[in-house]
Amino acid sequence: MQPKFSYTKEELLNIGDKAIKDFETEISGIINLKPSERTFDNTVKAFENALSNFNSKVNIPVFLAYVSSDPEIRKISSDIELKISQYSVDIFTREDIFESISSYSKKNEKLNDVDKRLLDKILFAFKQNGLYGDEKTRKKVKKLLKELVAIELEFSKNLRETRDFIEVSEDELKGLDENFIKRLKKSENGKYIVSTDYPDYIPFMDNAENDEARKRLEIKFNNRCYPKNVELMEKAIKIRQKIAKLLGYNNFADYVLEDRMAKNSQRVMEFIENLYKDVKKKGKKELKTLIELKNEKTAKVENSLYNWQWRYYANLLKKEKYTIDYEKIREYFPLEVVISGMFDSFEKVFSVNFVPSELDKWNEDVRTYEVKDLNGSVIAYFYFDLFPREGKYKHAACFGLVKGRETSDGNYELPAAAIVSNFTPPSHGNPSLLKFDEVVTLFHEFGHVTHNIFTKSKYAYFSGTSVSRDFVEVPSEMLENWAYDESVLKKISSHYLTNQPLPDEIIKKIIEAKNVTSGLFYLRQLFFATLDMKYHTRKGKVDTTGLYEKLMKKIFLIPMTEGTHPQGSFGHLMGGYESGYYSYLWSEVISADFFEEFKKNGILNPEIGKRYVETVLSKGGSIDEDKQVKDFLQRDVSIEAFLKHIGLKIKNKIKTN
Repeated sequence: MQPKFSYTKEELLNIGDKAIKDFETEISGIINLKPSERTFDNTVKAFENALSNFNSKVNIPVFLAYVSSDPEIRKISSDIELKISQYSVDIFTREDIFESISSYSKKNEKLNDVDKRLLDKILFAFKQNGLYGDEKTRKKVKKLLKELVAIELEFSKNLRETRDFIEVSEDELKGLDENFIKRLKKSENGKYIVSTDYPDYIPFMDNAENDEARKRLEIKFNNRCYPKNVELMEKAIKIRQKIAKLLGYNNFADYVLEDRMAKNSQRVMEFIENLYKDVKKKGKKELKTLIELKNEKTAKVENSLYNWQWRYYANLLKKEKYTIDYEKIREYFPLEVVISGMFDSFEKVFSVNFVPSELDKWNEDVRTYEVKDLNGSVIAYFYFDLFPREGKYKHAACFGLVKGRETSDGNYELPAAAIVSNFTPPSHGNPSLLKFDEVVTLFHEFGHVTHNIFTKSKYAYFSGTSVSRDFVEVPSEMLENWAYDESVLKKISSHYLTNQPLPDEIIKKIIEAKNVTSGLFYLRQLFFATLDMKYHTRKGKVDTTGLYEKLMKKIFLIPMTEGTHPQGSFGHLMGGYESGYYSYLWSEVISADFFEEFKKNGILNPEIGKRYVETVLSKGGSIDEDKQVKDFLQRDVSIEAFLKHIGLKIKNKIKTN
């Protein structure tokens, strides 16, 4: 059955309550069984099935809170999300359900690996919700988890609904592309409106010559949702500390990491510190180069680069050193051509066809597709919602809409996923022309799509991206590499006026320029990862602004702008990546090694693509992630590929087992 998105307000109003009622009906059959009657199928599998049925009824209605153009539907969907999120806390804090599953587990029946993993993971989820503690602890944890859910959702909603902007004069737009200027709206006093949304913010910070205008926009951008979101984040951190303490963990990071690849906060910090040692020298050298360039252009002598300047001078360095003008290059990346070339490449790798199809959708801008195998059978659906709209999710992300799973009637429910982004829209008769970093983002998010659409998981609990958080970015980060391949760049480029592909010399320069400021980029990632860990390992009150300021200067080497509060828009830490930002780097080490495997065999080679699908994408979370890595690589992972990938020379060869 194809997914449905065109819900009326009346339909949505009752969906949450009906899903809860249906779940209660299903679960009653499980909890009423006698211990002697319990089997894996009628207890563990039945619980997973009830949970999956519940989620499948509410996933899309909740998704509409992030994408609907109707503010009333967004409001109803946000209310459903809060109700469902809090009810999910109820599910995993219910003693009767826990006792049912725990009672079965004590039988110690021999199970296959996937079923045993399902049982273990479900019991662990109950443990994380306090079910192994006494009644007083359980009640406290449940109350705190519900408070936390409400705070996190409010933070996210505030960020989605923000409408911040600055007004600039025509003179302050010097350096910006004509197409960018054409699409800007004007205020009543005739000035241009530049918003804090990414399609405005990034080009402006990269290209606007006026230092003061960039500073104004950066301050506005890094004060989004201040003070309310800063207060919400600090409340959330305090609640997380309490939960961890109640459940006997040293800190919230250890609570989160116990079931991840990294296992604990000490191992994460060792990983971050070792990577910092590798990257620091390169980052410092790049910063020195950018400061010298700034001093040359401004005829001043300063020893600092500020937060409203680093993007501009990094972009200028690429323009001057590699004669790459990224605003001009975008003329070679009309969205239609990029999508067509990307599909052509990955159809070869994965031996499938991505077919435009008339499916139900939530907005007229949405593109809808079926995924067909070489026999013509539909195996999945996916959707692209690529341009900004009022009230829409502000970042780029892949949403898993339907989890692939075996159903009780023996069929397979087809998976569905959507890329939601805010790419440069068409304007004034011109097509959507993607910035190169938007091209890379599209490939990244399509990596998440592949994880969803190629799942063969028996259980929705393990389907697609339902893997350890520090593994979830592996498929997405790996696919970014295709955007830097010469043959793929030819496929995805065609000048929107002349239809000529990117010239060879520009392709060469794009590839060469990839790591020109990679040291600084990874220092910034290491700063975010460290900040996240410090927020979630500290005891007592955490001064989120003071810590941000201190660590940004120490690790990223660029000071936080006075009077800004960037943590108020750091959505990752309130949306599933709390104590998990390091995952981007952890996953990238693995993904770089994976890509080397593709390079050795040919990046469009369907045989290596098949091995990747069979050992990784199809599995989801149904087998241990370390095993998936070893099964695909046919050896242990090595950091060498990652260091090479970011432009570092390897002096001492690192041993692999």
